[in-house]
Amino acid sequence: MLDTQITPYGTDHPEQLMDQFYQAGNEMLLNLRNFVTSPNNRKKSRTWGATDAAKMIGVSAPTFRKLQESKSIPGILIEETSNGRKIKKYTLEAINTLRNIAGTRYKRPVGSKTLTIAVSNLKGGVGKTETAVDLGKKAAIEGLRSLLLDFDAQGTATLISSGLIPDLELNYEDTITNTLISDLNNIKNIILKTHFDGFDIIPANLAIQDCDLMLPNEKVNNVERLGSPFLRLAESLKLIKNQYDIIVIDCGPNLGLLTLNAIIACDGMIIPIPPSMNDYSSFIMYTATLRNMFRELSSKKLDYLRILLSKHTGSNEALQMENMMREQFGRYILSNHMCETVEVSKAANEIGTIYDVSRPRGSREAYRRAVQHLDDVNMEIINNFKDIWKSQAKSTTTIGDAVHG
Repeated sequence: MLDTQITPYGTDHPEQLMDQFYQAGNEMLLNLRNFVTSPNNRKKSRTWGATDAAKMIGVSAPTFRKLQESKSIPGILIEETSNGRKIKKYTLEAINTLRNIAGTRYKRPVGSKTLTIAVSNLKGGVGKTETAVDLGKKAAIEGLRSLLLDFDAQGTATLISSGLIPDLELNYEDTITNTLISDLNNIKNIILKTHFDGFDIIPANLAIQDCDLMLPNEKVNNVERLGSPFLRLAESLKLIKNQYDIIVIDCGPNLGLLTLNAIIACDGMIIPIPPSMNDYSSFIMYTATLRNMFRELSSKKLDYLRILLSKHTGSNEALQMENMMREQFGRYILSNHMCETVEVSKAANEIGTIYDVSRPRGSREAYRRAVQHLDDVNMEIINNFKDIWKSQAKSTTTIGDAVHG
């Protein structure tokens, strides 16, 4: 029951009212999560049928059946259809195991390096979180090893990645705060496995607001022991990078020290921008801020930089803005764009993304189109990464040949 001591348009006790909002909201999130994840109250891995699984592994149907005879495969489930027929379903764990057996799982070339990608924009509501989470999940679906860092105190990426309620089921110690303030080695202890095989997260909740406040404070940031507060993330990531192919950072809509750490530590940036004048104007201001920042980081290079047209409605106005932006920014805009679709909202209502959904909740065609748009964007990015890795490996080989020549 909400505060009854209210004025006609407000309240005489805003602190109490906000606390009631907070408590009631978290309770509702918990109830919703428990409803969509019943009976175990935890997110479960989605599954694929045999035809899709064989295609993902890259083998024929007979080879696919033969692979399963070689050893016990974890993650193969037996599900009952509506007509009572029992069929095999395959989790991503099973698919990756079979990829390993078949030798078809992509392996980053020797000599290439983990790519750390900051998904950033000063403006909120532009699709940063969806971009970061879905890129991490699609990379995992493709057999890559991905890690998502949630640097937004709202914790939305944490919620839809893991199903955990950030301020109810995660503690202060579970976030990046203690790592960057007290002990860089602690990063090894805060990585959470998710229900997506190959997709891990470092979660966030309101605790990381403290991190943004403490990092610039020389009285508490341990600068003498840990060095520059701007380089903490870069130093801590060195301890875990080799475990992953890509590390994606979901930055908050600000330029606090957490975001600055992300940009300094990253090898590349993805900047989501809806094709609208307000979002375009905000982006232009952001470029001025980035210009000033990179001016101070004279040796900083970006292996990857792309603008993603996000939340694209397909309207004439959006298409006109898209054309204008493509004329201005050329190849730095991804060829594919992220559509605004009701399927995204449906998946979010079930505390996930479209990649968590095994079957459509409404129109099969609308679901198929939404997945295709998402795949087109993420595969363009992932294929860009593979080109970068190939180039890095080739460069390393060339240098090695020159040294030994």
